[in-house]
Amino acid sequence: MPNGELTAQMARQLSTELEPRGFEVLFDHGQHGIDCAERLGEIVSWFGDTYDRSSRLAVLDIAVIFRDSDKVAALIEVEETTQNPKVLIGDVMATLLGEHIKFQGKRDLEVGEWTTLIVLVKDKAQKPRAVIEFLEKKLRELKCCLSTANAHIGRLVVLTFTNTSDLEAKLKVQIEEAVGSDGFSTTT
Repeated sequence: MPNGELTAQMARQLSTELEPRGFEVLFDHGQHGIDCAERLGEIVSWFGDTYDRSSRLAVLDIAVIFRDSDKVAALIEVEETTQNPKVLIGDVMATLLGEHIKFQGKRDLEVGEWTTLIVLVKDKAQKPRAVIEFLEKKLRELKCCLSTANAHIGRLVVLTFTNTSDLEAKLKVQIEEAVGSDGFSTTT
């Protein structure tokens, strides 16, 4: 499977499940002509007063948005090819260090206590989770020390997955936590 295809597959599935429940699913790894152009594009964490290439910090894979608003319920990064701690730290910190989130270079998205940042990492061998647990704990501690707007994201989750069905199951649990069991967060 080409890099990003699993992520696009998960985004399509989330769209099917969440859009009837009042959410939009925006994603980066889809295909023009197959996926809805209004839902496809870069989701960028950035800083400063002017959005341009030099102010970009991170590009995320999926955003789940409360429909008819720009409030983000969940930001999702799926690492399909590496479990390198440096990459995981970069995914999380580059997002949290940002002051803004922008979709397609034009739509401003709002994050806050109601938002969950989910990072899912492929680990075929299911090595001991000690490194992931250590990183998640320390990243949460660092998040509390930041004063940036994106650091106000409420929840941070870092998990490993072994295959497509494992990713699907773990992502579904985390999305339900993010949007609330009745389909809507109580903080909207």
